[in-house]
Amino acid sequence: MMKFSKAAALVFLVLALTYVYFYQEPGANGNSRLALTMAIVKEGRLEIDNTNTDAGGYKTVDLATYQGHFYTDKAIGSSVLGAVIYAPIYWGARLVGVEIPIAVEKHLLTFLGTGLPSAFAGMLIYILCEYLSRSRLRAFIVTLAVALGTMSFPFSVIYFGNQLAAALLFGGFFMIFQLRTLPEGAAPGKFHGFGLGLVLGLALLTDMTTGLVVLPLVVYYFFVLWKRKQLKQVGAWLFPLAGGLIPMLIMVDYNLLAYGKPLASGYQYLVNPWFKEAMASGIMGIGRPRPIVLYYETLHPAQGLFWQSPVVLMALVGGFFMLRQKRYWPELLVAAATCGGYLVMNSGYYMWWGGWSFGVRAIVPMLPFLCLPLIFVPRRATPATALLGAISVAQMGIVAASKITVDQYYLERINQLSFFQYSTIYSDCLKELVEGRFAWNIGQAWLGLPGWFSLLPILVILAAGVVIFWRMKPLEA
Repeated sequence: MMKFSKAAALVFLVLALTYVYFYQEPGANGNSRLALTMAIVKEGRLEIDNTNTDAGGYKTVDLATYQGHFYTDKAIGSSVLGAVIYAPIYWGARLVGVEIPIAVEKHLLTFLGTGLPSAFAGMLIYILCEYLSRSRLRAFIVTLAVALGTMSFPFSVIYFGNQLAAALLFGGFFMIFQLRTLPEGAAPGKFHGFGLGLVLGLALLTDMTTGLVVLPLVVYYFFVLWKRKQLKQVGAWLFPLAGGLIPMLIMVDYNLLAYGKPLASGYQYLVNPWFKEAMASGIMGIGRPRPIVLYYETLHPAQGLFWQSPVVLMALVGGFFMLRQKRYWPELLVAAATCGGYLVMNSGYYMWWGGWSFGVRAIVPMLPFLCLPLIFVPRRATPATALLGAISVAQMGIVAASKITVDQYYLERINQLSFFQYSTIYSDCLKELVEGRFAWNIGQAWLGLPGWFSLLPILVILAAGVVIFWRMKPLEA
């Protein structure tokens, strides 16, 4: 049975410290989400007319407009979660006469609303991998490879919705897998099903593309119930449904108040006419899959997943060995459906590169599921996983320390570039660091460390974590 341990707590601490150490200005995307958060908390309204100003601090061009008012054009999950988190902080500060600066608001909400859920999801990855491998060190290597060696890392230090959706989806998967580990005849806790529905509903509220994963997870859940002979238990159906209805009712209520109808989307009312036309094509801008885009988002050096996170290559190896473990075929199918579904879906999106982004951010929700095939990489190949993982972490660290919102100009003409002519990490992000333009980090801001020296504290923390896990006693068989 999977269980929480001191090792899992240490993983959470390492990831939380890493995510809070860095911060990047959210730009138009994040400001659109945070503008709604601040409108709810500070004004008790859904219109962002006042927060979407220079004075309001959350100026954005990512806008919807309806009947003379401005609204966020994003899915509202990250904004609602931000409001739940920030309301007691804001009103507590008001009670004692303290005004929180806008810059502090943004950093605080980025960590509490994105970084902390990501660290928690990373801890769940570790617990799952430790259970599957019976090795603390291998579980730790895989966890760092996924949580710090993929886009999960940079998107945990900026207020976008992609990584929050990833954390919620993996949390739902973990809760279902927990059921598989229970002794025969044992029943989950009273709120387990309710929590599962709530988490998956929040994922949908945060990013509607997560439906690609929620559906396979629902099938997986009922498969587990069937295997445990619990399909006929009424609570196993009703509690998840009740939990999932809450976020859906929030969505319906928001749409009614903002747009006067229960089923609506901010993308229907975009201010920018070009984006509005593009989003109206296909299904919210998603058309037929394009093989050339599958190549760009996986193999091309500019933004290809296998170049930016080469440790993902080992997931292909692990998938082969996982396939030989018939017991875990359901989990392999979930991981394959999630990763394959996102890559194929995004290949049909009109702006597959994600606008101003160093990587294909639309596929971020699939990344935690890569831990499943990775942990099945044979023990003898652990050094290869560790080496590729270290390269991946270093490359994602370059992005987290410099800039995530890379200018999309080069990506718009990617088919005109030679194979090695452009890489967002090395042509843009590393160049920023070489020229001394580091994003905000604790080393610079609080410790007064200049340039590259500002990264030393986090390197020490990561190195200490590796040493501790290296020296831990093996788990009992």
